[in-house]
Amino acid sequence: MNLNQVSPLLSPQQIGELASNLDAIHTRALKAIERLQKDVQSRKIEISKRWGVSIGHAGTDGGQHQLSPSDVARWSAIPNADRARMAQNETLAAVRQIKDNSAKELDKLLKDAGAPHAQLVSQREFFSSPAKVLARAALGDPKRTEYLHQLAYAGPAELGHMAQVAVATQNIPLASALLSLLDRMPSKDRPVGPAELAAAMKLDDYLKVQEYIKLGDARLQGILVAIRTWNQGKSNPLNTVQLALREQAIDRDLIGGGDE
Repeated sequence: MNLNQVSPLLSPQQIGELASNLDAIHTRALKAIERLQKDVQSRKIEISKRWGVSIGHAGTDGGQHQLSPSDVARWSAIPNADRARMAQNETLAAVRQIKDNSAKELDKLLKDAGAPHAQLVSQREFFSSPAKVLARAALGDPKRTEYLHQLAYAGPAELGHMAQVAVATQNIPLASALLSLLDRMPSKDRPVGPAELAAAMKLDDYLKVQEYIKLGDARLQGILVAIRTWNQGKSNPLNTVQLALREQAIDRDLIGGGDE
């Protein structure tokens, strides 16, 4: 264990705020890409009209791309295949320009998401098991110290019953004291394992942080997939399925809804 590389320990509330921040950045990224897609569609329509794809209606639709009779005659003189090719080339160039211009904005969104996500995942080491969370619980609480003194000479049967009491009453100082006592005992003498006791306590802090980390991971992945899809011009079905599975794994009842 290298204590020189330990990250700061954040509270569940702070971890939740990081997840919420990623949720908001994810929403901004999706809205930005939606806007860019509309820009692309608008340019495609503009180019299509200008190159006479709807030449029969040019000059009569009253829109901003209205063509005069002389323009209609000029475009009509160009073979359809040539007009289609030139329209396609101009469309490709227009889409490329929009994508090039969007790179800085999308890169910033990705960087904005990277920092809180890095902080979020750094908390995994502190919340990797219920036992770690229970071991920190009630530190400095006189009740925990009192329970440690009272049960210092208790045998396996008494400790086992006190573990039942701790779970039944959700007495965290008692459970935390029992965890310390059980951890000192040889495995063969323990009436219940420390990990089993910690898991049975169903600690709210532990459970919520797991969901916050899942949400943060899903939101960063969602941003990456959205940007990759925009840049490549097509989606990957596998990525779509993986994102859906990530979403399904998040316990919304425990932490509330994200961006829908």
